[in-house]
Amino acid sequence: MTPIGLEMTANAPTFEQRRSTAEALVDSTQSITVAPPVAFQVFMLTRGPDYTCEALVDLVSLDPSLTATILRLCNSVIFRGRGVSSLREAVLRIGNGVIAEKAMSITVGRLLAVRKTDYCPDPNAVWRHSVQTALACRYLSSYCERTHWDPDLTFTAGLLHDIGKMAINSAPSADTTRILQISTERHIERADAELEVLGADHAEIGGLILERWNLPTEIVQGVRFHHAPEFDGPGLANLVHVANQCAKVHAGSKSWEDFKAGLHPFALDQLQLSLPTVEACWADVLHDMDAIESFMWS
Repeated sequence: MTPIGLEMTANAPTFEQRRSTAEALVDSTQSITVAPPVAFQVFMLTRGPDYTCEALVDLVSLDPSLTATILRLCNSVIFRGRGVSSLREAVLRIGNGVIAEKAMSITVGRLLAVRKTDYCPDPNAVWRHSVQTALACRYLSSYCERTHWDPDLTFTAGLLHDIGKMAINSAPSADTTRILQISTERHIERADAELEVLGADHAEIGGLILERWNLPTEIVQGVRFHHAPEFDGPGLANLVHVANQCAKVHAGSKSWEDFKAGLHPFALDQLQLSLPTVEACWADVLHDMDAIESFMWS
């Protein structure tokens, strides 16, 4: 079986060729660290059954900038701050899960703060799209009766779904210019243009990065196949696909008819979500984003 976008091209790369191309691109990109940032280690720690508040505090403390930002967040109006002066106080006040989620959001904001290029003219927009997708994943997952996904897992998959774009942004400018040209002239998804020019798209590249960081398989596959959810069966890619489409439609000021037109029918069938449910969840996403952005840009 061939992913969407490949079946129309006789010389389309195989899965093995796509992976090989992704590996070469990631290996050549200095902006991609070998080891995962502290926030990703926090996420893995908090998914385990046996960990202590002290272990969480010790881990976050390894990143002074992250520590300072979390303390500032805890003292902000979002949490009705009352003079939190230590990470331990922060954990006790807002909880391990919230600390892990905020640490991830802050760190992904850093990772996506890439240099401005034609491929990525507004890094803040990439971060905003990622957080919106993450929030949509979390809200929508509560309505998916067939699945029992951990909300933190879904949030993280949505947050990281475009992480592969930071590698493509470091590719030769001739390649990224060609990607944009093909996408615009043929009115096709940028991911399909990436595949044609580079031999792999940002989803495949992102999946590889997260695989190297030893994130859970559900997240890796959810990111890798979010443009071709049928290859993840009943997995997380379906949810990321729908949430991603929500964020894209909102960013383009498009209608919910455009939302439905851009969806893969397999994903909707797997999730069994109604359009009114999606619309209601999106209203919650926008409410949360107002609070997040007021803090991030204050």
